[in-house]
Amino acid sequence: MKNRLSKTAQRSIGFLLLSRLFERVAFYLVLSILVNYLMDIVQPGVKNISLYYGFFMVAMMITTFFSGLLGDLRNRNKVVITGFVLLTAMYLAVPFLTEVTFLLIAAFVLLGAGIGLTTPNMVVLLGNIYNEKENEFRGLSGFILFTFVAELGGLLGPLSTGFLKARWGFTPIFLLAAACGLAALLLFLQFSRTYRIPHPAAAQQHNQPSVSMRKQHRVILLSVLITALMVHFSLQLRGTTLALALKDLTAKGTELSSMMVPMEMYLLPFLMLLFFGWVTRIRSMHWGRIFQMMLIGLAFAIAGYLTFAGFTSLKEVISEKFIIYPSYSFLLIAESILASTFLYAVYRSSPMKYKGLFQGIYYVVLAVAGSLLFTGKSLYEKMGPMVFVIVAALLLTSAIVIIWLKRSVAGKQEITIE
Repeated sequence: MKNRLSKTAQRSIGFLLLSRLFERVAFYLVLSILVNYLMDIVQPGVKNISLYYGFFMVAMMITTFFSGLLGDLRNRNKVVITGFVLLTAMYLAVPFLTEVTFLLIAAFVLLGAGIGLTTPNMVVLLGNIYNEKENEFRGLSGFILFTFVAELGGLLGPLSTGFLKARWGFTPIFLLAAACGLAALLLFLQFSRTYRIPHPAAAQQHNQPSVSMRKQHRVILLSVLITALMVHFSLQLRGTTLALALKDLTAKGTELSSMMVPMEMYLLPFLMLLFFGWVTRIRSMHWGRIFQMMLIGLAFAIAGYLTFAGFTSLKEVISEKFIIYPSYSFLLIAESILASTFLYAVYRSSPMKYKGLFQGIYYVVLAVAGSLLFTGKSLYEKMGPMVFVIVAALLLTSAIVIIWLKRSVAGKQEITIE
């Protein structure tokens, strides 16, 4: 796929991605030690931890939902800058407010709000740089890199946390997070100066999609949001229900962690880079090809979960490691393809005036999928490994929806050509 972006646009994407990387490093620096910090430094007890953690997460989710719409209605760059200022200040303030409960709760609320203001709007800004016209699809590679830098932040943050906490305790972790937040802010300010994106509605007023295209996009958007709920719920089970099942089936909890955690941390970003390389070589991108990628990712996920469903029978003839490594890799391959593809599909199919709103809705869908994880554990307690058959069925249902969508879009394109 040929990259027709100007050098200015490419530099702007670089600044935006680096800003996202530093923001994610700061986020994971704190998130990886937050529970321990609350227990050891603030107020011990599950109830107290839930109070602070709950305020932080609820503020982040609510702000994430509304921040995209705020960016649609106001200056999107200023919304992101406000978010970076808030999160940087609160990372710096939290370790010095532990003695005042009210102020600490307020800091966590503002921290969650700051994080929520950034993500949906940065996604829209990234997509707007590509300025894709009605039948142009050239932004997927940028969305893959956006997802990749988030995963890279999830790798670098905890690694830095482990190093700092063992030597100097919690406070330097928050200070480093504040420094990363400041770096993210400065990089985003440079992005804003380098590439000034006009309001999307004004920029594309002479390039509005046809009525039939708008109707098609509405169908795609609704279908993608529905399938995203099932797909992300299924994939997130690998870190909870699947890990629990494998510990029960193999009685090797510590050894499994030493196998699976490195795969998650190092293999997933590498797979995303491979996916990026594949996409950049595609000369012609269209909806049909995007749906094909989704189907490939779903096929890997289905194969992985069905293998784990039959783990007990398979381990009688195959070594456990020869089952776990390939099957878990299948799930990581699925994640590397589906995460960025769904993110891009939501951006590409949402209305021009409300792309931020639908990005916020998409992240709420992801949050809902995460909140359903207890359902997977409950089903595992009743059904055992056969619960993964249900998971595979959910993924198969998603694949059927995507197949129908692919055929529907292809049929309408043929009618338009005729």
